[in-house]
Amino acid sequence: MKSGRSSMKETNTNACQIRPATKNDLDQLCEFAGEFLPKMQWNATSDTARRVFDRILTVPEEGILLVAQHKIGVCGYVYAAYKMRAEFGGRTMDIVELFVERAWRNKGIALSLLSALIENARRSKISRISVQVHSGNAAIERVLESAGFDPERRTIWGFMV
Repeated sequence: MKSGRSSMKETNTNACQIRPATKNDLDQLCEFAGEFLPKMQWNATSDTARRVFDRILTVPEEGILLVAQHKIGVCGYVYAAYKMRAEFGGRTMDIVELFVERAWRNKGIALSLLSALIENARRSKISRISVQVHSGNAAIERVLESAGFDPERRTIWGFMV
């Protein structure tokens, strides 16, 4: 199976470069995750994020991790996991986290990260991309809509083990 990282080209947008994450990015990504995850009221921490991010970088067949980098450093990231789904005809991508540093919001960074994921999905023959959004998060809903996503209006049920 082809790695998402090896076929991922770098793109420049709004003074930011969208590129595959590397192990050198882990500290910054974990700092962002430490800010992002508690706001979502998840039990995850920056340490659990580090384990997941490290796994994705080590086993790219499980997902993809992209960063937005400006001249000073990384300003955002998106992480998606791959699944095989019969109902969608094969391999799918679930966007798990999308984060843009506060100073870089409303500058097109989130849309650029999503566009890079979509481009990668097309090259990798992904049949479907999905994302769950917390209700009331109008900002991400606008970004998703401008990227071409449609709301499915399904109820998500979960069970923590």
